[in-house]
Amino acid sequence: MVRPRKAVERLKKYRPPLEGRGGKLRLDFNENTVGCAPEVVRAMRRALSAETLTRYPEYAAARETLAKYFRVADDEILLTNGTDDAIKLICDAFVDPGDTLLIPTPTFPVYQFFHQVAGGRVLGVPCDESFALPLAGLLKALKKRVRWMALANPNNPTGTTISKRDLATLLRAAPQTLVLADEAYFDFCGETVLGWIRKYENLVVTRTFSKAFGLAALRMGCIFANAELAENLRRAQNPFSVNSLAVACACEAIRHEEYVRRYAGEVRANRAEFCRLLDALGLPYVPSEANFVLTRVGERASEIAARLRGEGILVRDWSYDPHLKGYVRFTIGSAAQTRRLIQALGKLEPLMDSRDRQAAWKNFVAYSPTGWFA
Repeated sequence: MVRPRKAVERLKKYRPPLEGRGGKLRLDFNENTVGCAPEVVRAMRRALSAETLTRYPEYAAARETLAKYFRVADDEILLTNGTDDAIKLICDAFVDPGDTLLIPTPTFPVYQFFHQVAGGRVLGVPCDESFALPLAGLLKALKKRVRWMALANPNNPTGTTISKRDLATLLRAAPQTLVLADEAYFDFCGETVLGWIRKYENLVVTRTFSKAFGLAALRMGCIFANAELAENLRRAQNPFSVNSLAVACACEAIRHEEYVRRYAGEVRANRAEFCRLLDALGLPYVPSEANFVLTRVGERASEIAARLRGEGILVRDWSYDPHLKGYVRFTIGSAAQTRRLIQALGKLEPLMDSRDRQAAWKNFVAYSPTGWFA
């Protein structure tokens, strides 16, 4: 048998959600749960023709359009096949075997995945029980030789954010370390450091169209850096990594920013409503600035996730992660979708580790601030 590289043999398998998600309420992968702006679908149909499909993609006009939207220069943006491709590009351009990636844990597992495929080592600094950024631990680790550091802001799967003060401290502490600020959930929190790419020569920022914009199936993202850093990334990039339909839809999607704002605003309101329910049930959760809430439901987390799947509701069981035993992550969608999730959780309340089961059930039955259980 032809064997792969040792780095590949050592890899732990990435665990995405199960297949067969069509027709179910998808609250497991933090996607947009209501769909993109209708105009985007029409733009895709206009772009779809036999002639278009015969041509390799062209990016110059789209890069100019998207650069103007994100308020960067044309040579400070690269189009990528989703954020995952941007992470892989960082590894392709900068990681040699044995290089170290520094991450707070828990965080998005794809950083570690692509870094280890490249033969790198991972240094994780655990968060405390509140899942706050372990700033002191990261600063201590940066005294060693670290090739790059990945910081999701807001973080996935916790939904916690990094203050600009802390991020600036980390950037200044390691000027020779590449620092990724992954802003996949920017639209739900509104905080960004995209404007810092000229201030800090070691900073790269990523954005995606897979979340608030609702284009996950098309795999469209962007990576931003100062012109010199961006040019080094461009040298390692597949020249045709993004398909023409994804480019056309992204350029149309940014013309409907108000649609995205309304959706993100609805998610924030429903997130607050969902957290009030968790308070009523006495269930611990991590205060979130993203479109999901990480919740500790207890030792039967996997069973709860499976029961919800049986009800046609998909959620993400994080119990396989040693930092997150007993935790389930719930994507927040529309009011109707959140209402359906809450009603399903009510049936499963006896399986959860509520502080006071009798009081929790009483609170759940009485919980109707918006008439959801009237």
